[in-house]
Amino acid sequence: MVDIINKIIGVFLAFALLVAGPLVISTLMSELEMKRSVMNETTNFIDKVTDIGVIDDGDVGDFNLGISSHGTAINATIKRFVRVVNPDGTGGTYTTYTLSDNINTWNKGDIIQVHVEAIDYTGGQRIMHRLLKFAMPKFEFTLSGMVRN
Repeated sequence: MVDIINKIIGVFLAFALLVAGPLVISTLMSELEMKRSVMNETTNFIDKVTDIGVIDDGDVGDFNLGISSHGTAINATIKRFVRVVNPDGTGGTYTTYTLSDNINTWNKGDIIQVHVEAIDYTGGQRIMHRLLKFAMPKFEFTLSGMVRN
């Protein structure tokens, strides 16, 4: 009877080592490539805004299409913080930033902030949770840049 239990445990361990391990590693590697590609797309979009200072709805659409084409559903929020220079009462000035709804035209010194987050969990995260009971957080990051033109 003990021999049958040892064979069952051996088959289970062989399955875990030969099938589950490479499956988790493969999905996590493709997920890391997706994250790197989305971050590159976001960096390129921010560089375009900081260099040119003008974007239109087509540029935003191309950006959203570019980040969503890497394998997962992603939501991106673009914010514009307008630079406002105020007098401080002693003959000097201080700078504040206010959030603006207009993201088409940018002034020198304005800040663009792009917040990217995954809408749902990726396949690698689901496999990790089901096989290893390890819950990874959803993919999310924020990048910013200051307009230089």
